[in-house]
Amino acid sequence: MAAGDILKEGLLVVEEFTVKADEDIEKGELVQNDGNGILAATNADEGPFMVALEAHDYSEETSHTIRCAVSGCVEAQKVSGSGGGKQGQYVEISATAGEVTLFDYATPGNWYDVAGILAGDAGDSDATAKIWIGKR
Repeated sequence: MAAGDILKEGLLVVEEFTVKADEDIEKGELVQNDGNGILAATNADEGPFMVALEAHDYSEETSHTIRCAVSGCVEAQKVSGSGGGKQGQYVEISATAGEVTLFDYATPGNWYDVAGILAGDAGDSDATAKIWIGKR
């Protein structure tokens, strides 16, 4: 599977969103809407979070809307080397914009950083993770 792939079509909700001016979006990236359009989510954002289902290069496109999974089971970008996780654990937005990492259960920070739940085990070196987006 690759980042941005849909894993289960049941319960999937897909919406179209406008990309924020001058922002590029990668397929499988976690995004959020800051009121001016969607952009890669950071760990300073409070969500709600979505997963981009297509890439968008702002300078090369004339239409600036893309489809995003609002809820459902999708493959999302994950920080490689940030630790692994087991199915059913929370993932949160990492310090790397647009990517998830395992929620820090030892010293939990803010619950608004939670972006979803692992839909399968994720290894430490994995660059993607299967997640349920839209669940907290």
